[in-house]
Amino acid sequence: MASIQPSPDLRPARINALGQFAASIAHEVKQPLAAVTLHAQACLHWLAQDPPAIEQARAALRVVLEASSIASGMVRSLHGMACQAAPQRQTFVVNDVVRDVLQLLRGELRQQGIAVSEQYAPDYQLHADRVQLMQVLMNLALNAVDTLKDVHDRPRALSFSTALMDGALRVSVADNGAGIAPALADRVFEPLFSTKPGGTGMGLAICRAIVQSHGGRIWSAAAAPHGTVFHLSFKEYTLWTPSRS
Repeated sequence: MASIQPSPDLRPARINALGQFAASIAHEVKQPLAAVTLHAQACLHWLAQDPPAIEQARAALRVVLEASSIASGMVRSLHGMACQAAPQRQTFVVNDVVRDVLQLLRGELRQQGIAVSEQYAPDYQLHADRVQLMQVLMNLALNAVDTLKDVHDRPRALSFSTALMDGALRVSVADNGAGIAPALADRVFEPLFSTKPGGTGMGLAICRAIVQSHGGRIWSAAAAPHGTVFHLSFKEYTLWTPSRS
């Protein structure tokens, strides 16, 4: 029986879609896999000590497990988005997700000489896809790291904050890099558009798709006196209260 071939008119669109999906996977899993490698090497280092530094090795292995879980979750998330599946929601504290992202990126930030500041609102919760939110924050942080590599005339800085603003829970990621030209502020969220040489142009497009699928907003603004700040805003949130046994 002859196989059914796609219409020639559809082939370029399908090839383009597959290319975008492959670029998305490559872009998204790069950092979690880098964290796996870095902390696995650290684990071997701690175990090679005399006597072995067991607690440090355990801590490194915990990060390896978390990073590998996140990489797997990101592939699942991207596949779900490609199939237009609904996010896999759970209830979690947003501040904890920010801290987990920073834990994964700590080695990269230290290597690049980037000072990190954190400012947190009380422990508000979202009912959302936790891995997808980590995906967004990691994308924003890594974009900032790339921008800050070109900063040599001032200390490199990256900040994370959560706050209640205008009746919504806002998560912000700011850097003191060169900033984004005002004419490109909206275009950076377009698929396949990139301001970086060799960039896939998929990271911020994925971020916007994820945030919008949760009923939220994402936008960028100029940071003073240098750099860019990205804001995520969610109107559906709750205040976490410890359970009483």
